[in-house]
Amino acid sequence: MMNQRMIDMTIRYVGIVAAPGAPDTIARKIKKDLPDALAGHFEEDFDWDVRIYVDPLTNYAELTKELFQKTDEYYGDNDWDYTIFITDLPIYHNDHITAVDINHNTDVGVVSLPAYGWPPNKKGILDTIVTLITSVQADSEKENSRPNTDERGSLAPAFNRYFRINRLHYARDYSEYTRSEHSIYQMKDNMRGYMRLISGMSWANNPFNMLSILSGVVALAFATGTFSMIFSTMWNLSSVFPTWRLIAVTALAVFGMLLWIIISHDLWETKKQERQSRFLRLYNGATVLTLFISIIFYFAVLYMMFLAAGVVLLPPDFILRNIGAEEVTIKFYFELAWFATSLTTVVSAIGTGFQNKSVIQESTYGYRHRLRSQKIDSE
Repeated sequence: MMNQRMIDMTIRYVGIVAAPGAPDTIARKIKKDLPDALAGHFEEDFDWDVRIYVDPLTNYAELTKELFQKTDEYYGDNDWDYTIFITDLPIYHNDHITAVDINHNTDVGVVSLPAYGWPPNKKGILDTIVTLITSVQADSEKENSRPNTDERGSLAPAFNRYFRINRLHYARDYSEYTRSEHSIYQMKDNMRGYMRLISGMSWANNPFNMLSILSGVVALAFATGTFSMIFSTMWNLSSVFPTWRLIAVTALAVFGMLLWIIISHDLWETKKQERQSRFLRLYNGATVLTLFISIIFYFAVLYMMFLAAGVVLLPPDFILRNIGAEEVTIKFYFELAWFATSLTTVVSAIGTGFQNKSVIQESTYGYRHRLRSQKIDSE
């Protein structure tokens, strides 16, 4: 019995509760590396038992009270030595963007993934969790376990290694939600902070997954464009269009497709859906950025496909019958692919209206969190 107790004393339990999606993915990526990273900061030879749990914690960013109440529930229900929460929701405190929060009574740490920007650095999240755990352990080893303001404030430089542009600063405040003081590491809610936050939210939306959703649209666009490339009208237009006009056509196609997807799939959040204008701007900003990245990626893939199709299907001798020899250069194929991609993007925008509406909506914050709420209510 005594030997078993000695063995148990060498085990340290780390519970990481992550929201579904990007937080869960990054938590599972760092699970393997966390024990070795922690071992380098402890003199004792602990056996680290890291456990991952998936829980949305709360469905809306403005429900901060619900978020912190959920952390207290997990702390009370589980006998973990260290408890970390990773959420995909933006957190605000006194009009500042919160990246990391530590509850002084429970030593529970909350990490807001969007605050880490695009993309959230795996090593950055790993080092943040290691810093939180080592800080909690250092406090527990003291006779007076209440954390010192200066000591908790000294953690900011460790976090700031991953916040070089938007520096974090330390704040200590009492929370009515948990009835405890909190150490808060936050950045200013200025333009740089806003852009960092919505870029992190866009990463959580997984914009690259949109291409798989729109695979049928890509096929339609490529089939339409390849057929059009056979005729000389597209050659002549692409060769006579100056660069600025091609850029204008591209901008019109990209933003036209973006606008059409937003309208046809009801992706724009309104005041009826979000009570606070701050989160309304964040959700809509993240939606626009997510779609813009998806469309640019889609445009690049389609461009490469048309470039290859033009080289294969249109030999120079055939083209010379319609346009001058001085115009049939490598530049001709690049401009032809550019023009074909822009035109077919307009056509494919209409095709997105026939895609599964709910699948595309799940790539946005507002809809995804409302869906989580409905599932929780139904249970």
